[in-house]
Amino acid sequence: MESSATVSFEEKLRRTITWYRVPLMALATIGVVGFIHEKIWFWYGAPVALFGELIQVWATSHLVKDERLTISGPYSHVRNPMYIGRFFLGLGFFIMTSNPYLIACYVILFAAYAHMRVLREEKRLIEIFGSAYQHYCTETRRWLPRIKPYSRSESRRASWSQVCANHEQIVLIGVIVVLVAVYLRIDRFGDWYWLR
Repeated sequence: MESSATVSFEEKLRRTITWYRVPLMALATIGVVGFIHEKIWFWYGAPVALFGELIQVWATSHLVKDERLTISGPYSHVRNPMYIGRFFLGLGFFIMTSNPYLIACYVILFAAYAHMRVLREEKRLIEIFGSAYQHYCTETRRWLPRIKPYSRSESRRASWSQVCANHEQIVLIGVIVVLVAVYLRIDRFGDWYWLR
């Protein structure tokens, strides 16, 4: 057990954000929704957000955290499908704002967040899975999916029970509820919006 004196500021900040991530994401979503006011932009962004969430559902249907190296489904083509899904999910909501500055800020901040998080996770996965993970990294790219699957990939089927074990069904329901709420707000109040 680490003493509080030996934990770095970066680690304390990371732990705090991790602990409060759900309420922080809820506040961020409410803030972004305040910028959404035109139905046409909703229809541009909603498919992108749903596409991102479907990638996450597909990834979590194969992911067994820390028990075995996941090398089936999307993981046989790219190392971080969850982050790719999260990127598109968030991007869809920012596209709905039609604000290029917000979209650019989101892309930059997400890229920085994902890069730092993935580097930390890769170190942990090397500790857990050793040479098997290192070999996986030699054939599978971090961000850009390859058409040809990993040479040692498994042919496991997607599993809804694994989606539930990873709690992704809650995220899926949340995304659908938020999209419906945004659509209804735009539909009922037209061009009215609280951030002008």
